[in-house]
Amino acid sequence: MSDGAGGVGGSDGGSGGSSGADSAGASAAADSLGSVAESVAESVAEAVGSALGAMADAIGLGEALGSVADALGLDAHDLQGLVGAALMGAITGGLPGAVAAVANAVIGGTVASAAHDAVDSMPAPMQALAHQAVDALLGSVPGGFASASPQGVLGSLASGALTNGVGPSIGDLGEVARSMTGLADAARDVFSGVAKGNYADAVEAASAFEGVLGAQLAQGRGIAAQVSDAFGAGHGLHADGGLGAVGDAMEQLAVSAARLMASR
Repeated sequence: MSDGAGGVGGSDGGSGGSSGADSAGASAAADSLGSVAESVAESVAEAVGSALGAMADAIGLGEALGSVADALGLDAHDLQGLVGAALMGAITGGLPGAVAAVANAVIGGTVASAAHDAVDSMPAPMQALAHQAVDALLGSVPGGFASASPQGVLGSLASGALTNGVGPSIGDLGEVARSMTGLADAARDVFSGVAKGNYADAVEAASAFEGVLGAQLAQGRGIAAQVSDAFGAGHGLHADGGLGAVGDAMEQLAVSAARLMASR
C-alpha cells in the first residue's frame, strides 16, 4: 500500500572531478525523460519516476526536480504543488503511486478548505489559532496547499502534465470538480458542528479542529491508498461506499482523480 509520499536520497556531487559526469548523467536522464514521455506505450509517471531517480542519484534531489521541470516544460514552482506530489509519488510507486499522491492531495486540500470555512464562522478571538492548526496539518500533505483551491486543481489537471501531455476530457474534469464539491459539502457539515462547540478558549477550539481534521486526513490517506492499489491491480475504478458521508465523498473524489489520470 502506498500513500503516494516518498523520497529519494542522492549524493551532492562533492568533488569537482565528478561534476562533468554528474552533468552528463543528468543530461542523459533528461533526454530519456523527454523521449519516453512522448511514447504512448509508457505512462508519464513511469517516465518521470525513472528519470527523476537517475537524476537524484547523480546531482541530488533538489536539482533533479528542477531538471524534471525543465524537461517537462513546467515551472519549477509547480513541483511544489499537485504536479510535484504526483512526481514524488511516482518515484516509488510508478503510476499507482502518482494516483495515490494526487488523490491524497485533492482530498486533503478539500477537507482543509472546508475546515477553514467553518473556522471563519467562529468568534474572532478563536479564529487565528484554529486557522494555524488547520494549516499545520495540511502542511503534512504533499500538494495539499495547492489543492485547497478547486481552480488550481482543475488547472493543473487540465494542463495535461499528469496525463502524458494530453488534456483530459471535459467530462473527466467535470467529474473531479463535482466530486470535490461533494466532499467539501460533506466536510463542511462536520466542521460546522465543530465550530458551534462551546469552548473555554482559543486553544481548546483549535484542538477540536485539529482532532477532527487529523482523523479526516488519515481516513483520506487510507482511501487514496486503497484506490491506488485497485488501480495498480487493474481492477475497475468505482466507489463502493459504506464509509460514512465524508468517507464516501472522499472515495468518489479519489476514484474520479484516478479515472482522469488513467484516461490518457
